[in-house]
Amino acid sequence: MDGLVKADCRNVRVAMNVSPRELEAGDIDDMVLDGLAAKDLPATMFEIEITEESPVDPDRVDEKLGRLSHAGICIALDDFGTGFSTLASLKDSRIRKVKIDQGFIRGLAKSRDRLLVKSVIDLGSMLGIEVMAEGVETEADRQALHKLGCRTAQGFLFSKAVPLSLALDMAVKQHANQL
Repeated sequence: MDGLVKADCRNVRVAMNVSPRELEAGDIDDMVLDGLAAKDLPATMFEIEITEESPVDPDRVDEKLGRLSHAGICIALDDFGTGFSTLASLKDSRIRKVKIDQGFIRGLAKSRDRLLVKSVIDLGSMLGIEVMAEGVETEADRQALHKLGCRTAQGFLFSKAVPLSLALDMAVKQHANQL
C-alpha cells in the first residue's frame, strides 16, 4: 500500500486511509503491524483513517480495529460529518480522533458551517476525542479554527501528500531524533 499519505515534517505521524471494505476483507492489521516492526517504529506514530464510503458489518472489523488500537495506533474517523458517519460511531472507545471534512472548513465564513465545526470540536472535547480539521489551505483558515478551539489540522498549508515510503523515512528520522 504505497499510496499517498499526509505528513507534517515537524512532528511526523503517518496517516493511512483505509476503506471499510479493505478493513473487512484484507489482512491490513498484519500488514501495518509487520511494517512498523520492520522499520522499528512505535505504533503511536501511525494512524489509521477509516473512510466512510459505505457501512460495514462492525463485527467483521472489530477484531482488526481492536488489535491496531491495542498496539497503540490511533484510529480516526475520516471526513466526519459526511458519508455514513453518525454520532453512534463516536461511542466506539477505539475512536480517538475525528477529522472534520474539508467541505465544512471551506465554509467557515458561513455562520452555519462555523457553528457545525464548533459543535464537533466541543463534542470531541467532551468525549476526550481529538478533532482535526482537514483541508486547511490558508493561514486565515488555521487562525479561524484555532479561535474555535481546534488545535490540530492538516492540509496544503502544512504539507502536500507524500508517498508512504517517504513518510515512513520521515518518521524513522523523527523517531531517531526523539531518542
